[in-house]
Amino acid sequence: MTVRTIFMVGAAALLPVLVSSAFAEAPSEAAPSRFTPPGGPLVLTRTLIRTLADGKQLVVTRRYAIRFTPDGDGFRLDGEQIGAEVKAPAMLAGLAEIERKRINKGLFPARLDANGVIRAGGVSAADPATRNRATAEAGRLIGAAPLPPEARRERGTVLGQVATTTSVETWPAFLFNPGPRDRVERRKLALPGGGEGEVEISIRVTGLAEGGLPTSVERTVITRLSGTSRTSREIWTFTPAQG
Repeated sequence: MTVRTIFMVGAAALLPVLVSSAFAEAPSEAAPSRFTPPGGPLVLTRTLIRTLADGKQLVVTRRYAIRFTPDGDGFRLDGEQIGAEVKAPAMLAGLAEIERKRINKGLFPARLDANGVIRAGGVSAADPATRNRATAEAGRLIGAAPLPPEARRERGTVLGQVATTTSVETWPAFLFNPGPRDRVERRKLALPGGGEGEVEISIRVTGLAEGGLPTSVERTVITRLSGTSRTSREIWTFTPAQG
């Protein structure tokens, strides 16, 4: 199995999750009222929990120092990464270390409208060099162990998922002013060969401040394909900066 094949397998495994992000940002989920963010610095923590093809979990946590500044008819949001942790199965230690060392700029700087909604979609992508290192490490791991063809394909799927799991990140447009209502949305997916799958996205909001900023927002994505189910969770939390 080549490095290119690994990357394509992983990308295919994650496609339903990436597709689901498009309808998670539907206009019906726009912020409900004018946004009044805190004036001081905050710490935004984003935790990604992804269940891999073998049932084990990859957990990536990044912390950002952020600040909102009034800008025209909306706000400018500046931020920088101040910490990263990665928890992964032992066999993925090399890939986990690559991800831990990666400096993720997130969506910063970002422009928000008067309601605190992210303009331009809130998408960030990993740099090509980091992605190439991850896929090369995945190829090395597959080649290092003598495995029968079926086991090799299964390991390739897992490693491909890890290698591509943070290549593209989508942040909810309503993240900073989500309103109090939890929500669940489902959409059918047409599969090759005439099959059908489903993506379910649920949003849970806790601890809304007076100006709209929540204590936390959790997005859970469940992808159901061909009798299998895969779950991905993202949790964003906001806390005052210390000192």
